[in-house]
Amino acid sequence: MTKKVEYILNTPVDYLTMTDIKQDLSWYFDHHQKMVLASINPQIILISEKNKCVKSFIEHATHRFADGIGIVKMSQWTNGRIKERVAGIDVMASVLEFCHENKKSIFLYGAKPKVVAQAARNIQKDYSNIRVSGWLDGYDKKSSGEIIDIINQHHADVLFVALGSPKQEEWLQRYMPQLNPTIFQTVGGSFDVYSGEVKRAPEVFIKTNLEWLYRSVSNPKRFNRIFQVPLFVTKGLVWHLKQSKQ
Repeated sequence: MTKKVEYILNTPVDYLTMTDIKQDLSWYFDHHQKMVLASINPQIILISEKNKCVKSFIEHATHRFADGIGIVKMSQWTNGRIKERVAGIDVMASVLEFCHENKKSIFLYGAKPKVVAQAARNIQKDYSNIRVSGWLDGYDKKSSGEIIDIINQHHADVLFVALGSPKQEEWLQRYMPQLNPTIFQTVGGSFDVYSGEVKRAPEVFIKTNLEWLYRSVSNPKRFNRIFQVPLFVTKGLVWHLKQSKQ
């Protein structure tokens, strides 16, 4: 199994398709190895420049996919090979489909109590062959050791972590060696969508690669991401020019 990687602002991003990811799921189960699905977007790259833990998480993840049209465009502008956006919520859907087809179990960790509980119920309803072994909200006051024990006691094959960036990346980087699932994915606000609390962007925004803009305008907490785009573009192009001269 060979993956190809390029660097954007000194951050590794794999050029993967959804088909690549789905095919690799079986390999990791068959070989009893951990698979880490990490969403890479302009925001997380800017965070990783200052956050060594997040940077290490990205570097050690097995699958760093371009979950942001900004990543795709930067790759194109710098003669890279990333051709398409692979949305994190679509990757989660593919993992759920795989789990349904192969009767795997999942654990959900993150989001608000009502959100994660409703997301679990909806997933169980939509994917009848999946065993939703358990869930835990992101506001629980248990220690990290207790949370790890709870997840391991539920014997889940897949762990979805929705703590938001950079917390979800930091948490997995620190504690994944102690966790027993085979597949791990950082999923940001995906539980909000699966619970029905938040609607995904209209199809026109998804098809025109403007889902990020819709989400940023719709959610005040994400509005500052609009201003991170020009910063990311400027820094990315400057970095590429410097690398080209070396």
